[in-house]
Amino acid sequence: MSQGVGHGGAILTGVLVAVVMLSGCAPRTPSVTVAFGDVLLEEGFDESFAWEQYISADGLVNFGVGDGVYNVWAQNGGFSWGLNATAHTDVILQVDTQQYTDEPDNAYGIMCRAAPSNNGDGYYFMISGDGGATIRIGTQDTVRALVAWERTSAVNQGRGINRIRAACIGDYLALWVNGQFVMEVRDDTFQRGFAGITGAIPEGKVMQVAFDDFTIWEGLLSEEN
Repeated sequence: MSQGVGHGGAILTGVLVAVVMLSGCAPRTPSVTVAFGDVLLEEGFDESFAWEQYISADGLVNFGVGDGVYNVWAQNGGFSWGLNATAHTDVILQVDTQQYTDEPDNAYGIMCRAAPSNNGDGYYFMISGDGGATIRIGTQDTVRALVAWERTSAVNQGRGINRIRAACIGDYLALWVNGQFVMEVRDDTFQRGFAGITGAIPEGKVMQVAFDDFTIWEGLLSEEN
């Protein structure tokens, strides 16, 4: 069981879902082989103090544990997050998600190497209710794309259940959805930080997503493919 940590916030800048449709593309394969090391964390969100509870001052963001899941509710028009207390370097992260609202124009997922200072810095691995996926970086109050939004058949749209997996190993960042490799990129801005759960929604719209069974492994890279 992890320990809760009092981090949370909202970044009010950054593009949400401007999805590029991919059609007729063969399945992608990663450029390197990612290997699982030891399990560093298994979080089932069975205790109310697991991770943090964050409620924004205006009441438009509410992150916290309830009914055995980590609930994300937001209508603040920006990016929000909740962090775990354990710092990591090279890891593979995985979580199961289910969207409970019908609005497809949203973004949700996981963070790695998030700054302990809680300023929104870190890497974001996100999907959307209309089938999009992206890898992004938060720096200086802005969340920008390392890999732009792309629509992928790997994402179950709407209220579907999705398993999100991310690798942060050295400068290698990669995203899988429901066991299917989706995208990768290289970036060495951040080397160490916290794991996080994140969500974003345009102003005036509402998002509710449940997260469960968050697992973190030590991440290793083996030979080039």
